[in-house]
Amino acid sequence: MEITIDKSKIQKIINNCLKQNGFLDNANALLQLTKALGTGAFVPYLDKGVLRINYLNATNIVILKANKREVIDVLFWCETKTLGGTELTINAHILDETGYTIYNRKYFKSNDGEYKKVDLGELEMIETKSFIPKFAMIYTPSVNNLDINTPYGLSCYGNAIDNILMIDKVFDTLDNETWLGRKRVYLSSKATQFNVDENGTLTPVFDPTDVAFYNIPGEDNKEHIKESSFDLRVDELTSALQAQLNLYTSKVGLGHNYYKFKDGEVYVNTDNVISSNSDVYRKIKKQENIITKAITNLCYAIAELVGIKGEFSVSVFYDDSIIEDQEKIRLQAQSEYNCKLISKAQYYRDVYKLKDKEALAFAEQMNQEIKDETIVDGSEFDLDE
Repeated sequence: MEITIDKSKIQKIINNCLKQNGFLDNANALLQLTKALGTGAFVPYLDKGVLRINYLNATNIVILKANKREVIDVLFWCETKTLGGTELTINAHILDETGYTIYNRKYFKSNDGEYKKVDLGELEMIETKSFIPKFAMIYTPSVNNLDINTPYGLSCYGNAIDNILMIDKVFDTLDNETWLGRKRVYLSSKATQFNVDENGTLTPVFDPTDVAFYNIPGEDNKEHIKESSFDLRVDELTSALQAQLNLYTSKVGLGHNYYKFKDGEVYVNTDNVISSNSDVYRKIKKQENIITKAITNLCYAIAELVGIKGEFSVSVFYDDSIIEDQEKIRLQAQSEYNCKLISKAQYYRDVYKLKDKEALAFAEQMNQEIKDETIVDGSEFDLDE
């Protein structure tokens, strides 16, 4: 992912703020928690003049007022372990007619369990006089069908719990099948009589501790020994496990056939190419729209906190190379270029994912280098002159 701002000076300031907060790594971790829990938030703030960002998951977010997924008032809380105990920090962002007011509270909980309020002075109530929220919410793209009126997002596992249980049951059945399918030999009572040696010692023909032999009391028919051997239903259960894995990965957003159960192990199907018409691709794009909005709001909040004046626009670009067939794109772009349907710059845009200015500059650079190499090789000179 790349965040681009149309003004280079502002771009540099915000990039530094994001970098000093380890944004890419922390945002990636938060997005994973958001997929699991349904909701997350970026909360920027100033700590003694230094821009900080809190990365909070659904367990630390209390939405107070919202219009569908547009959160208006919200409360965030977090705990920090210290040597003497635990610090509990609470931030409430409330919108009124003059803009957002942020209410801050901090409590210290000692190791003996006693709470003590920490005096924050003027920071206990900050009137921002701004309608730009100092938080940015992220959600999973799926509509919360467990509660259609809640502003919280739906965990990607929310509709897949039954499939997770079924996968576990099928896997247990595979283990049980091996136990039940063992070879057994059933013996009648006549086959378990005792032998008497010359010293008069009784020796049982049947060993009661042998797991392969079973004594059937009262069986006096002619067949004294009967063998039982069942065929293991490994293929049927493997197919059932694969079907449950397909349903599971489809529900959690990974698409069909993401996992492959083969030779007793589960593999990630690396040969699976995601097309632009697949359910996975559409979910990725929906998620990108949500993340783009959150990052845009975050950049505006950071700008206001660090005192940036003036308007600017934010663009977010994503690397979709892992879900595209790069070889197919390259061959198509090469064919279109050879047929003079696209320019060199467009070829570089399609194949190397360069932006407009970068593609034009790279095309000019390549043209100049090709021209210089041709002159050095002497191919532009007439050798007869």
